[in-house]
Amino acid sequence: MKKRFFDICLSFLGLIVLAPLFITIAACIKWKTRSVFQAEKVFGKGFVLFSLYRFNTTFNPQTAEGIDIVDGKMAFLEKRLRNLHMERLPQLINVLKGEMSLIGPRPEQPSDVTLFQKDFETILQMRPGIMDLASITLKNPSAGPTTETEQDNNPSPPLPQRIKLAKEYVSHHTLSLDIKIFIASIVKFLLSLPFPFHKERQGRRPSVQEVLTKYRARTVFCLHTLAIATSSYLAFLLRFDGNIPATTVHTFITTLPLLILFRLTAIHLLGLHINLWRYVSIMDIVQVAVATGVSSGLFWTTLKVLNTTGYPESVLIFDGVLFAAILATLRCTKNIYKSVTHVTTGARKVLIIGAGNAGAMIARDLLQNPSYNRQPVAFIDDDPHKQNVKIHGIPVIGTSGTLHAAVKEARPEEIIIAIPSATPLQIKPILNQCRLLGLPIKMVPDLPALLSGKASISELRALDIEELIGRPEITIEKEAVAEKVRGKRILVTGAGGSIGSELCRQIAAFEPESLILYEQNENNLHHVLLGLKTQFPAVLSVGILADILNAKKVEQVFDLHKPQMVFHAAAYKHVPLMEDNPADAVRNNIIGTAKILLAAVRHNAEEFVLISTDKAVYPSGVMGATKRVAEMVVQYFAPKVATRLLTVRFGNVLESNGSVVPLFRNQIKRGGPITITDPEVKRYFITIQEAVQLVLQAAVLGKGGEIFVLDMGDPYKILDLARTMIILSGLTPDLDIPIQFVGLRPGEKLVEELFEKGEEINTTAHSKISIAKNGKVAYDIPPYLDRLVAAIEQDVPPNQIRALLKEALPTCSNL
Repeated sequence: MKKRFFDICLSFLGLIVLAPLFITIAACIKWKTRSVFQAEKVFGKGFVLFSLYRFNTTFNPQTAEGIDIVDGKMAFLEKRLRNLHMERLPQLINVLKGEMSLIGPRPEQPSDVTLFQKDFETILQMRPGIMDLASITLKNPSAGPTTETEQDNNPSPPLPQRIKLAKEYVSHHTLSLDIKIFIASIVKFLLSLPFPFHKERQGRRPSVQEVLTKYRARTVFCLHTLAIATSSYLAFLLRFDGNIPATTVHTFITTLPLLILFRLTAIHLLGLHINLWRYVSIMDIVQVAVATGVSSGLFWTTLKVLNTTGYPESVLIFDGVLFAAILATLRCTKNIYKSVTHVTTGARKVLIIGAGNAGAMIARDLLQNPSYNRQPVAFIDDDPHKQNVKIHGIPVIGTSGTLHAAVKEARPEEIIIAIPSATPLQIKPILNQCRLLGLPIKMVPDLPALLSGKASISELRALDIEELIGRPEITIEKEAVAEKVRGKRILVTGAGGSIGSELCRQIAAFEPESLILYEQNENNLHHVLLGLKTQFPAVLSVGILADILNAKKVEQVFDLHKPQMVFHAAAYKHVPLMEDNPADAVRNNIIGTAKILLAAVRHNAEEFVLISTDKAVYPSGVMGATKRVAEMVVQYFAPKVATRLLTVRFGNVLESNGSVVPLFRNQIKRGGPITITDPEVKRYFITIQEAVQLVLQAAVLGKGGEIFVLDMGDPYKILDLARTMIILSGLTPDLDIPIQFVGLRPGEKLVEELFEKGEEINTTAHSKISIAKNGKVAYDIPPYLDRLVAAIEQDVPPNQIRALLKEALPTCSNL
């Protein structure tokens, strides 16, 4: 009812106000054509056909008299009417008749309506309109049903875009939305008018908006000058109650140039002429006040020096206040216009957690930039003083403890966490709640980025999975590690892998004498070396492209470089692949480990550190079994040699080459599905940086023979990890990205363990590192290694390799 009243009043008023223009256009068309109007049959509300009126702009010179005189003029008129959409003016009659509305989905060609009938069953629940969302959203909105000639001269955006916007309008229409579209359409129309004082180029005049944009500096200069003159004149009017004496008028005219000079100079010196109005802030208002005060003071001083009389002091005060107000208002016009015409139809509703400076900046950025397609609907903040208040017109509706209730009330489609100073441990409870809600989550930049002024929607980032699994920051004894590493010759095998490369980077930071990178993958080795030489140019980094099974190469490297510490990270770790290739797993993970260990012993290395895995505990497959035997090799030789032999055991490393995280990320990019072995499968997780830090700390603690086990926190359900990664990608689990369960693969377990039941667990000086003691290795390792080598050389069947592994690991029943 309100909408219809709105339509009748404005359309009737429009016909009266525009009557002279209406009559003029009609007379020009009637002068040389047979009919003023065109009437086209289109579908209205409820698929009822009606005649859509428009001015007849399909002028055909063959039907007109005086072709040589009027042809060019009529073509010009036709072009102007189309470009300005003024051929729609008669549709005000359709509005009065109740066939159309001022604001509503534009009528489309009947053939298009028939083709997309299902969509138009929704759209035509409302009357078609003269103006719609497309008229302010799309670059070249459709003018409704057009002839072939009109379509060629005024191409419209794709029909699916127009249909989408029309459906969004139908779903969200309100009277306030209609008013916003109406105002925005009128402003857009006025800005699209040809600028009358500009020469035509290529048959057209630039629009008002084009001129204002191109000549912004000149426009601002003219506006400032006009503001100075206007405020001064209004000040005189106020002083003399609207009746300025003739002598005072003369004073106004003679002193105005001087006032303009001082005002414009102050504006220029403070840079107010180049500030972008869309980013107006309190600082701009302060600068306006400073410019006004300084220029007023200089102007008054000059008047006194020149002994000018007749200029009232009160006028200067009035003038200063008025000038500052006008200048401030000018700078707010852009934001006022955006606020009045900001259309949020179809925008994703956003709940912002954190109502501090960062949250307020994000909210303001969202409100001022419709292109982000986001609408902040509420804040959450734990500060009791911010409850039940509004920031930029957006209410604070609760705390993190009432997040579920707040989501139910505000119904957001996305959550932004705007707490840049919070640590991962502080953020984790909030993230866990958000994950349960199934809503996409994004975060503002960290504190340094915020301080540099980058807290905007364009700087928002998706959460890293590490932040959700986040735990207290790990600290190591850096001085002890530095003392251990500095000035040493250090060899890292598997230096191109995830753990090996991070080991190289962290070791290089402690200034070793040399760093020898042993790796069989050329590209990986090149990449890591390049990074080390760029980041740590003072450290001698040497790349060795070779296989750890190449005994001659291994011996050559130890002879030449004489490493004092060896970190053995080279290993085959992909469980299903090792199940299919048990001989290669044994060759690399067991025999390769033994070759490097014995080479280190022969060349008097001080320390050897084996990187192991939680899959070595009660192994259920070939990969885990080979790593457990590798641990046994280290334990067997530890009491028999001078070199300190250590093992460091930990679980899955996030973002490593063998981790599920990169796999899930790629599956999400492809649109799914995410494949999970079993809904109950759990794994321990640690970041690469944390793992390497604790490996270096374990090297400091080691005395020889220990199996150090890193604290991995609680195991994490892989299903929860997958759902979380989908949410962090801005998508919805099961709806946008399906999840499929494919069953446990050979060699896999539901839950990994870090300790065997018979192992004694001892604490160390570091709270995140424990020692697993399981006694001496009773098994005679050297003859066993010889049998493994012989079996591989004889190329025995896989089942015999598995039998040999089970012989050393009688508790391993699944081989």
